[in-house]
Amino acid sequence: MFKRIILTIMFTFLLPPINGKKETGICDYCEKVIFRKYLLVGNKSYHKKCYEDSVRMKCEHCNDKIIKEYIRYENKHYHSNCYELYIQLKCDFCLKKISNRYSYEDSYKYHTACFVNNILEKCDVCLKPLEGEFIIDYWGNRYHKDHQKSLPICESCNRLVSKELTEGGYLVNENRNICSLCFNQVINKKSQIVSLEKEIRILLAEVGIKKIPLNIPITLLNSRLELEKVSKINSKDVKGYTHYNKTTLGGVKIKEDFHIYLLSNLHPTAFKSVLAHEFLHVYLFLNNYDLKSEIIEGFCNLGSKLVLETSNTDLSNYYLKSMYENNHPDYGKGFIKMDLILKKNGWEKLLSTLKNIK
Repeated sequence: MFKRIILTIMFTFLLPPINGKKETGICDYCEKVIFRKYLLVGNKSYHKKCYEDSVRMKCEHCNDKIIKEYIRYENKHYHSNCYELYIQLKCDFCLKKISNRYSYEDSYKYHTACFVNNILEKCDVCLKPLEGEFIIDYWGNRYHKDHQKSLPICESCNRLVSKELTEGGYLVNENRNICSLCFNQVINKKSQIVSLEKEIRILLAEVGIKKIPLNIPITLLNSRLELEKVSKINSKDVKGYTHYNKTTLGGVKIKEDFHIYLLSNLHPTAFKSVLAHEFLHVYLFLNNYDLKSEIIEGFCNLGSKLVLETSNTDLSNYYLKSMYENNHPDYGKGFIKMDLILKKNGWEKLLSTLKNIK
């Protein structure tokens, strides 16, 4: 884009007849004879009408004649005023002229500073512009990738724990981070368990899983390390464990004992899904099922799925999404396998054929 100033110089001549004739030459536009009066532009001659109508430069915007000063842009000519008002790029934010480099989005153009400071999305954590790659989490929060290295993640909802996103958070047992949005509802007292346990028992009974023993002890553990010691399982997927002990006499089972251990400070939605998972472990023990690990954990995760689908909240849907995206051979792929069987056969047939699933 550049600007040029031209002063067009024209001479009008009125010459006497040559050799008694009135012709004064040939028009360089129409190539017809010029009679006496003509315009000389540079070294070319024109009829006045030819020049005015066809040769003289016209503005590409208004189509009027260009007399003196003009601007040439993309091989087209404009009056200076027409160019500045209608052709020259203007920032779609501040509406001022753009005369050098600019940024654009869709069909809009902006000064680079206007785009970065006013149009470009801002990080929900530091409020600075989001240039280059950035994260969009399940909750719609957008932030620079570097914040994942400097900020803890809520183990309940997977949000970054920060003042801006979650109003801060809490550190449980030195290594468990729970954001303030989740912490206000967490389960950390035995008195909170009673109503949730009843709710789970009713849900499971509706699909045919009944006779889960009453009064099974449920113990809350504050740390994953405690849960790991009890369960002998080292996996971030594990939030609960069911201890089973049976007493036999002459090869006949005469007594069964169960004890369920769950992580404390779980959101009620997570707590219910984990408890349902553990109740299905109890169901398998009661029926003496001898199944592969992927079938056991996949089946028990169907209890979690039942709870989450019934809840149908943003958080429960997040947990469901995480279950389907889990690549663990038992808790992920095993669950997908059992879920396909459930969708095909329904609960009644699944329960009646469970012992035969390979």
